Amino acid sequence: MHRKTAIGLFGVLGIWFTAGLALPFVNVLKMFTPQQLMVFRGFLTALMAFVGLKGIIGRTDKYTYLIALTLPFATLGLFEGIRHWGAGPTIIIITATPLVNLVVAAFLGRRISSAAVIGLVLMLGGVVMARWGGHFQWAGFLWTTFGTIMNGILYEWFARAKANPLQKCFWACIGMGILGLLLSINASWNRITEPKLIFMLIGFAFVGGFLYWISNLTAFTNLPTLEASVLAQGETPAVIIGASFLLKEHLAITQWFGVAVALFGAWYLSRWLTKKQTAG
Repeated sequence: MHRKTAIGLFGVLGIWFTAGLALPFVNVLKMFTPQQLMVFRGFLTALMAFVGLKGIIGRTDKYTYLIALTLPFATLGLFEGIRHWGAGPTIIIITATPLVNLVVAAFLGRRISSAAVIGLVLMLGGVVMARWGGHFQWAGFLWTTFGTIMNGILYEWFARAKANPLQKCFWACIGMGILGLLLSINASWNRITEPKLIFMLIGFAFVGGFLYWISNLTAFTNLPTLEASVLAQGETPAVIIGASFLLKEHLAITQWFGVAVALFGAWYLSRWLTKKQTAG
């Protein structure tokens, strides 16, 4: 296997693992609004990146700033979706993110591999089955759709930004924290002094912020954008499993079959990418 591909796939596994652990905590931490969670996750993660940069932020490029402008809205859609109808339904719809990248690729005249299309069809088919007959809530659906569109745009910036991973993480999370702060002016911050909650928030920021971002940047730096976008959606079953344990959100057997089909789509594309790089 090509070294760059191996590193990219390792980043994909990191996305699955960190998302599965962190996203259900949006509803575990219900004492805070989604906007407040953006403040905690944004600024705490930015601080971790700042430490990693040894206090030297350095110069960066316009695509890194575009990441900083896009991520806050992608996160807002994600967190609001989870708060309205749960982590499971939200992450299943987010799986459709590669459709945004497919539209962008077609618009820009990029070559679209048949494997990417097959993998995407499998994943979208799995999403439809996973949501068939499940609980539907319009507010959750609309917030999640908004987050999905912003997520797809974010993936496009990942591949173009030239800053190093910690710089991207720093500026993106600063943007997230600022938007969250602007939208939570009237929220209550009384419980922030509780030691247990402080520990949970730091863990939420480290796993769901810092490690999740490093995993995303590793994947999208080392793999083609469309293929990486499809593979990243394998986080769906990880989040559903996490939500099942932490929040008692459950799927029917037919819905789990849909999740399995979506995951198979990610595996199919991963195998194709490996063979392509080996042959090259």
